[in-house]
Amino acid sequence: MAVHARRHQHRFHLEQDGHSITVVWSTRRGRAEVLVDGKVVAAARTRRTATTELRGETADGEGAVHPFTVRLGRPDIPGDEPLCALETGHRLYLMPLVPLTADEAPPPEPTPPPRDPRVLLTRWYSRHHRRRPR
Repeated sequence: MAVHARRHQHRFHLEQDGHSITVVWSTRRGRAEVLVDGKVVAAARTRRTATTELRGETADGEGAVHPFTVRLGRPDIPGDEPLCALETGHRLYLMPLVPLTADEAPPPEPTPPPRDPRVLLTRWYSRHHRRRPR
């Protein structure tokens, strides 16, 4: 089971129309908040089985208001990642899950082995040269 699945707080983030939209969902407390540019614009209690909808709006420099809806859904499979979607107008965007801390981030993928003999020799030489006492 991944570290992501065991945590009790999830954060989703998306840059949309020049605004930073973040959803923080605490499953243990049963509460979700939507932040636009760092300010809370919507909050709601979440239910165990139903999808939670949060409504908010963003404003552009001309004073026009753009409403949006965020939908939080619990995973169908226990231990799987929850889903979060942002709906603006007639468009739907999946919001990616962002780790809260570096410990929750997935491990980096290993560097693939080199295929060029020159690269292999360079790596070997740099490792061998470092081990040599001076």
